[in-house]
Amino acid sequence: MKRILLTSAATIGALCLSIGATQAREDGFYIGVGAGYNLPHEQDLDVTNADQNIEHSGGPGGLATFGFKYEEGWRAELEAGYRSSAVDSISGASGNGDVDAWTLIVNGLYDFEADGFTPYVGVGAGVAYVNFDGVSPIGTAGGGTTSLNEKSEPALALQALAGVSVDLTDSLALTGQYNFLAIPEVHATTVNGTDTRSEFYNHMFTVGLRYSFPVGKSMAAADPEPEPMPAKAAVEIAPEPVAEPEPLPPIAEAPPPPPPPPPAVEEPEITRNFLVYFDWDKAELSPATEAILRQAAKYAEDGKVARIILTGHADTSGPKAYNMTLSQKRSDQVRAMLVQLGQPATGIVTFARGEAEPLVDTGDGVREAKNRRVEIVLE
Repeated sequence: MKRILLTSAATIGALCLSIGATQAREDGFYIGVGAGYNLPHEQDLDVTNADQNIEHSGGPGGLATFGFKYEEGWRAELEAGYRSSAVDSISGASGNGDVDAWTLIVNGLYDFEADGFTPYVGVGAGVAYVNFDGVSPIGTAGGGTTSLNEKSEPALALQALAGVSVDLTDSLALTGQYNFLAIPEVHATTVNGTDTRSEFYNHMFTVGLRYSFPVGKSMAAADPEPEPMPAKAAVEIAPEPVAEPEPLPPIAEAPPPPPPPPPAVEEPEITRNFLVYFDWDKAELSPATEAILRQAAKYAEDGKVARIILTGHADTSGPKAYNMTLSQKRSDQVRAMLVQLGQPATGIVTFARGEAEPLVDTGDGVREAKNRRVEIVLE
């Protein structure tokens, strides 16, 4: 059986080397093999209250794995293992036979990515069989001896492991690994039917190869690329005539904005008051007086006045009654001239004040030119 396992390991390793390993190392499935040396602990054997111990010498061992690498460095794998050792002595006496351990364990591992190499650690649990092949002499309670020559019952197997891998190619890595195996309880029966109980602890060092299959890519030669289809002759298609669009009607230009209204012209303020003066003891109009009256008539026409008020005055050089009559004559002369200049007679009102309202205060009997006047008010 040992030869079968070692031959299988060598075959798988040769297969891994022969496969074209040109794919990049990626997450995905992998297989691995390893071979090396194992060293069992001293094995305590309980045979019907007759405790004994078995001393082993080291021997060959090997592993075969199939697993899947996940993101972030995690891996899960199924490991088949074999360990073989020869019996040196039993309870101090020379012993015979071999003790072999077969294991099938599920491991969980974590890779610590580094530049060019990858350390890793892992733990696992599974099932184990311990095969006793002619292990003797086994002492009995009656003082006789017997032997163990059978495979044990299935037993729980636990292990811890650590190792390092070095990339050889994009998909092939060289591995070096240490496994500590613990089988806490092993049940077997001697050739004379005596039950035995023992444990099995083992150290194993292996060197191996691991080949990775990236997910979604073929293992070996990829399918040949399909030959390109011959290009079809281009068929020229005459373009369909495109009707020219009808010209759009001319866009009517918007009328120019109306000119801004002319600035408001403020009407000049109409002069409302005029004064005309007379010679002493006279009511006739002088050329200067007529010029002022023409100006007053024009202002009255432009200003559209409702009426014109004329008030005659005299100085104190004559009797009051005479001065009253003289001031009235002066108002009438002005009124006549304004009517002649186009002002309606019905819109002109005359008054006489005599010497009662002098413009310049004087004593009685004084000739004052500014008091001989007619005041013209436009309303």
